[in-house]
Amino acid sequence: MKIYRRGDPGYERARLDSVWNARVPASYPAIIVSATDQDDVVAAVNYARKEGLKVSVRSGGHSWYGIHLRDGGLLLDLSRLRQITVDPDARIATMQSGVLGMELHHAVSEHGLFFPVGHGPDVGLAGFMLGGGYGWNSRHFGPACFSIRAVDVVTAAGEVLHCDETRNSDFLWAARGGGHGQFAVITKFFLSIYQETPAILRSTQVYSKALAGELCDWMMKIGPALADRVELIAMVTRPPLTGFEGAAITTSATAFARSADEASELLAEFERTPFAGREFLRISRAETNMRELGAEVERETPKGQRYVCDNIWTGASPREITPLIQLAADTMPNPECQVFWYWWGEDRTPPSPAAWSAQAPWYYAVYGIGGDPALDQAHDAWVAKSIGAVAHLSSGTQFADANLAGRFDAPLKPAKLTEMARLRALHDPSGVFAGYPEAK
Repeated sequence: MKIYRRGDPGYERARLDSVWNARVPASYPAIIVSATDQDDVVAAVNYARKEGLKVSVRSGGHSWYGIHLRDGGLLLDLSRLRQITVDPDARIATMQSGVLGMELHHAVSEHGLFFPVGHGPDVGLAGFMLGGGYGWNSRHFGPACFSIRAVDVVTAAGEVLHCDETRNSDFLWAARGGGHGQFAVITKFFLSIYQETPAILRSTQVYSKALAGELCDWMMKIGPALADRVELIAMVTRPPLTGFEGAAITTSATAFARSADEASELLAEFERTPFAGREFLRISRAETNMRELGAEVERETPKGQRYVCDNIWTGASPREITPLIQLAADTMPNPECQVFWYWWGEDRTPPSPAAWSAQAPWYYAVYGIGGDPALDQAHDAWVAKSIGAVAHLSSGTQFADANLAGRFDAPLKPAKLTEMARLRALHDPSGVFAGYPEAK
């Protein structure tokens, strides 16, 4: 275990390194504990409880807002807990809470198996799943939190529990999409894993960003016709074109299938674009893989940049929202920013009891991105204005992609938030764990 108290050598480096975003919030835990095993976690929780320190937890640190940094508390860093075991016969993967998405992907793909990991290859799986988990081929498999079969936790009393649907089930319920409101530290996940699809094909089209509203209108019409093994995405940002100046809108559809022929059939509706002949670039049904898909996400959102973002889930009609998407695209402060539009599909019912609950057919987000701190104010204003314009169309938000302390809505439905509060009062009555961030 490594311990850094505020003012100690190494403290500030540990604080900064705990956040993936280069815009690190001005929040300072009293102590940062970097755990190496479950015993370290027990010791840290017991110490925090005795000293009256609120515990927050970091796994991969990919939260845009660094919500795990809380003033005056104890930050428990689990990023060194990286063990993975795979039982291919039982279709179960067991992983500690510091594992990154592509680490799990490589471990299970050796057995011809798959898990719907996050789109960014360096996204920590624990926070990703706690927030729902919308990753590769998640339209087919459901949010990754649906695949959590059991968890091991350290409670507020320092007790180690194994939690499944028959034992200590409250903790499993909260882990399935309850986000930052956990009332225990999860140290290990037991996950269902699935048969890998051998063929991944992607079609991509790049257009002038002046077509953003029209393209999103078209996407909203074809989305319901697509199989759930197709990811349909549009993004206004700097496109993958050498020498291109400014931003453009890139639309893509990615199919996960048993064969290239099947994947081609799944992409046919997307290929019948009414905008043919107006594109800057058109790539049809190109074979790809998870490594290449992850590399493209890293190109679009590289580590070391300064990010601010916000989002909504929405069931809005094209007439209501596409003019506002076009407005956001037209007012981007710089071409590295992003306006992001993702088809999720129909409402889903969790196959097992879960806190998860806020989702709608479309996910819409705006990301202010740049390397210059002088752009921060412009990014903040643009993101706030763009999301404020669609606030009346919101069905909820995603945990990791929003400043929850400043939201006009919530990442869970009211009944689920009420149940999280009840369970927190039951299992953590003295408030050892920091829970959801409060408005400042």
